[in-house]
Amino acid sequence: MFKKKGFSTFEISKICGVYPSTVINWINQGKLKSYVTPGGHHRVTKQDLLDFLKEYNFPIPQELVAEKKKIFIVDDDEVFRKSLVKAFSKKNNIFEIYDYEDGYSALIALGNNKPDLMLIDIVMPKIDGITLIKKVKEDKNLSSIRFIVITGEADGEDIKEIKRLIDGYFRKPVEFNKIIEFVCNLFK
Repeated sequence: MFKKKGFSTFEISKICGVYPSTVINWINQGKLKSYVTPGGHHRVTKQDLLDFLKEYNFPIPQELVAEKKKIFIVDDDEVFRKSLVKAFSKKNNIFEIYDYEDGYSALIALGNNKPDLMLIDIVMPKIDGITLIKKVKEDKNLSSIRFIVITGEADGEDIKEIKRLIDGYFRKPVEFNKIIEFVCNLFK
């Protein structure tokens, strides 16, 4: 709901609990700064909206001030990965989700986009989950990234070793709601 480029009068009306026509009146009265799109629609920048909400003592929604947490989902099982992405999309006001089919693709993506959390399978082609976690942990610039392992593998020595390096562990099959709840609690 909270777009980066600009908020529509409808979105602002929902945030403020008023009719969209009231928002347009605020714009016309100069109380709320806006710009007009090529299609003739009013848009308000995030900062202008925050300034307005503060000036007129409106409650500021947490989603508006908090940055979304970036999550990488790394799993070669496409059905599982896409299903987990879909489950997290219900919390798109809190999370920004990226998905990768193997550790190599996720490692390359880290160069441009640092996540807050990585949900990783252990057995994957190119770079497995354990190697990926170790490589990321070696880089001091990436040390704040948290890890949750989601795997169908039995608890072997590798799993016991990796549990010391991660923030959470789930065995497949797993209920997506439990993972999402765990992730939400991790960031509280």
